[in-house]
Amino acid sequence: MSVIDDYVKEIETLLSTLPLKLSTRIQAENRGDIALYLKVEIVFADGSELHAREYFAALPAFTKIAYSYHYQDNISNMIFRYDNTEHYSEISTYPHHKHLRDTVIHSRETSLKEVVDKILYLLFKTKKHEQ
Repeated sequence: MSVIDDYVKEIETLLSTLPLKLSTRIQAENRGDIALYLKVEIVFADGSELHAREYFAALPAFTKIAYSYHYQDNISNMIFRYDNTEHYSEISTYPHHKHLRDTVIHSRETSLKEVVDKILYLLFKTKKHEQ
Protein backbone atom coordinates (compact mmCIF):
# COMPACT_ATOMS: atom_id res chain seq x y z
CA MET A 1 0.00 0.00 0.00
CA SER A 2 1.09 3.54 -0.69
CA VAL A 3 1.03 6.46 1.73
CA ILE A 4 -1.97 7.75 -0.25
CA ASP A 5 -3.86 4.47 0.21
CA ASP A 6 -3.01 4.52 3.91
CA TYR A 7 -4.37 8.04 4.33
CA VAL A 8 -7.59 7.26 2.45
CA LYS A 9 -8.08 4.18 4.63
CA GLU A 10 -7.53 6.31 7.76
CA ILE A 11 -10.24 8.76 6.63
CA GLU A 12 -12.62 5.93 5.71
CA THR A 13 -12.16 4.49 9.21
CA LEU A 14 -12.78 7.89 10.78
CA LEU A 15 -16.01 8.30 8.82
CA SER A 16 -17.25 4.77 9.51
CA THR A 17 -16.90 5.18 13.27
CA LEU A 18 -18.26 8.73 13.47
CA PRO A 19 -21.10 9.26 15.95
CA LEU A 20 -24.02 11.65 15.36
CA LYS A 21 -23.88 11.33 11.57
CA LEU A 22 -26.71 10.80 9.13
CA SER A 23 -24.56 10.23 6.08
CA THR A 24 -21.03 10.45 4.76
CA ARG A 25 -19.60 10.58 1.29
CA ILE A 26 -15.96 10.36 0.28
CA GLN A 27 -14.42 10.91 -3.12
CA ALA A 28 -10.74 10.04 -3.34
CA GLU A 29 -8.77 10.59 -6.53
CA ASN A 30 -5.36 8.93 -6.33
CA ARG A 31 -3.44 10.58 -9.13
CA GLY A 32 -0.80 7.99 -9.90
CA ASP A 33 0.47 7.70 -6.33
CA ILE A 34 2.01 11.17 -6.66
CA ALA A 35 -1.02 13.26 -5.64
CA LEU A 36 -4.35 12.86 -3.86
CA TYR A 37 -7.50 14.93 -4.15
CA LEU A 38 -9.96 14.11 -1.37
CA LYS A 39 -13.50 15.43 -1.04
CA VAL A 40 -15.60 14.53 2.01
CA GLU A 41 -19.18 15.43 2.88
CA ILE A 42 -20.74 14.62 6.25
CA VAL A 43 -24.32 15.31 7.28
CA PHE A 44 -24.72 15.27 11.04
CA ALA A 45 -27.81 14.31 13.06
CA ASP A 46 -28.86 17.96 13.53
CA GLY A 47 -28.76 18.55 9.76
CA SER A 48 -25.48 20.48 9.86
CA GLU A 49 -22.90 19.60 7.21
CA LEU A 50 -19.16 19.49 6.80
CA HIS A 51 -17.76 19.93 3.28
CA ALA A 52 -14.05 19.17 3.21
CA ARG A 53 -11.46 19.24 0.45
CA GLU A 54 -7.81 18.29 0.73
CA TYR A 55 -5.07 18.14 -1.87
CA PHE A 56 -1.80 16.32 -1.18
CA ALA A 57 1.43 15.83 -3.05
CA ALA A 58 3.20 12.56 -2.29
CA LEU A 59 6.65 13.41 -3.63
CA PRO A 60 9.15 13.88 -2.13
CA ALA A 61 7.03 13.40 1.02
CA PHE A 62 3.29 13.24 1.68
CA THR A 63 2.41 16.93 2.11
CA LYS A 64 -0.92 18.74 2.32
CA ILE A 65 -0.87 21.46 -0.32
CA ALA A 66 -4.40 22.86 0.00
CA TYR A 67 -7.42 22.36 2.22
CA SER A 68 -10.84 23.72 3.05
CA TYR A 69 -13.10 22.53 5.88
CA HIS A 70 -16.46 24.29 5.60
CA TYR A 71 -19.01 23.64 8.35
CA GLN A 72 -22.56 24.94 7.96
CA ASP A 73 -25.85 24.67 9.82
CA ASN A 74 -28.99 22.91 8.58
CA ILE A 75 -30.04 25.93 6.48
CA SER A 76 -26.62 26.37 4.84
CA ASN A 77 -25.35 29.26 6.99
CA MET A 78 -21.61 29.01 7.53
CA ILE A 79 -20.60 28.27 11.12
CA PHE A 80 -16.87 28.21 10.37
CA ARG A 81 -14.39 27.39 7.63
CA TYR A 82 -10.69 26.63 7.87
CA ASP A 83 -8.62 26.99 4.71
CA ASN A 84 -5.26 27.98 3.35
CA THR A 85 -6.32 29.92 0.27
CA GLU A 86 -3.68 32.60 -0.25
CA HIS A 87 -5.61 35.69 0.72
CA TYR A 88 -5.76 37.63 4.01
CA SER A 89 -1.98 38.14 3.95
CA GLU A 90 -2.28 40.46 6.98
CA ILE A 91 -3.11 37.50 9.23
CA SER A 92 -0.09 36.27 11.20
CA THR A 93 -0.65 32.62 10.24
CA TYR A 94 -0.97 33.36 6.51
CA PRO A 95 -2.03 31.48 4.47
CA HIS A 96 -3.81 29.48 7.21
CA HIS A 97 -6.94 31.14 8.58
CA LYS A 98 -10.42 30.54 9.95
CA HIS A 99 -13.66 32.17 8.84
CA LEU A 100 -16.28 32.81 11.54
CA ARG A 101 -19.49 34.11 9.96
CA ASP A 102 -18.47 37.79 9.56
CA THR A 103 -14.80 37.71 10.48
CA VAL A 104 -11.52 36.02 9.59
CA ILE A 105 -9.00 35.09 12.27
CA HIS A 106 -5.57 33.48 12.49
CA SER A 107 -5.36 29.68 12.62
CA ARG A 108 -2.67 27.11 12.39
CA GLU A 109 -2.88 24.38 9.77
CA THR A 110 -5.53 21.89 10.84
CA SER A 111 -6.67 18.43 9.78
CA LEU A 112 -9.94 16.78 8.89
CA LYS A 113 -9.84 14.77 12.11
CA GLU A 114 -9.29 17.91 14.22
CA VAL A 115 -12.21 19.66 12.53
CA VAL A 116 -14.48 16.64 13.01
CA ASP A 117 -13.49 16.54 16.69
CA LYS A 118 -14.41 20.25 17.05
CA ILE A 119 -17.78 19.66 15.41
CA LEU A 120 -18.51 16.65 17.63
CA TYR A 121 -17.61 18.74 20.68
CA LEU A 122 -20.12 21.40 19.56
CA LEU A 123 -22.81 18.80 18.81
CA PHE A 124 -22.39 16.94 22.11
CA LYS A 125 -22.32 20.26 24.00
CA THR A 126 -25.58 21.31 22.32
CA LYS A 127 -27.15 17.91 22.87
CA LYS A 128 -26.21 18.02 26.58
CA HIS A 129 -27.81 21.47 27.01
CA GLU A 130 -31.03 20.27 25.37
CA GLN A 131 -31.48 17.49 27.92
